[in-house]
Amino acid sequence: MTKVENSVIGLLLDVPLFGSMGTAALARLAVGASEVNVRGKSVIFRRGEACRGLYVVCSGQVKLTLEAAQGGEQVVELVAPGGILGETALFLDGPHVLSAETLSDTVLLHVTKAAILSELERTPEFTRVIITILSRRLEHVIGALEDCTLRSGTERVVGYLLNQLSPDAVNGHAMVTLPAKKGVIASQLNLTHEHFSRILRGLTMAAMIEVDGSTVRIRDVDQLRTHCLQS
Repeated sequence: MTKVENSVIGLLLDVPLFGSMGTAALARLAVGASEVNVRGKSVIFRRGEACRGLYVVCSGQVKLTLEAAQGGEQVVELVAPGGILGETALFLDGPHVLSAETLSDTVLLHVTKAAILSELERTPEFTRVIITILSRRLEHVIGALEDCTLRSGTERVVGYLLNQLSPDAVNGHAMVTLPAKKGVIASQLNLTHEHFSRILRGLTMAAMIEVDGSTVRIRDVDQLRTHCLQS
């Protein structure tokens, strides 16, 4: 096994998608995988382009978007380390349905379409993990649709802030670091940048939060949740 393949296996082991796979399966995937280092903002693929494989985010962040004819965009999802890109096009054997762009220096792992499909046939555990990931992506899309159609802007922003908290967060004050620029997050919540900023100002004036750049201090988690329900 080459040094490059050993390095790729190391990256694979750090990704939940591949972490439980055996040595032989990882070695087979490593043959069809390569590390991709991207500096700054860069387009990985655009909607309509042919799918050549699966991308795994090892570090950095990628936004998935729908592009409008007038040049605007709708952010569908922000993909953090451990997340994957391009799975829909890969399994439907069609072009990409979203565009993907890095937001900062990012390390990706590209696994060819042939390597993924071959391993799905050989490894049932891998197939189950892929099904779980696709189910979670569907759950995310349904949640986003629910937010846009059934919840107010304030409810969306508060829900977003609360979802950024760690699972072990307790009631009382908490800190949230926004993972992207406010305009990107606003688009993800189907809000304009101005509307998003106005909601943050309203929550600040209500003494629910304090905002300092990309840092949001929640003064009382339970109180913020209750405020949202009453708004």
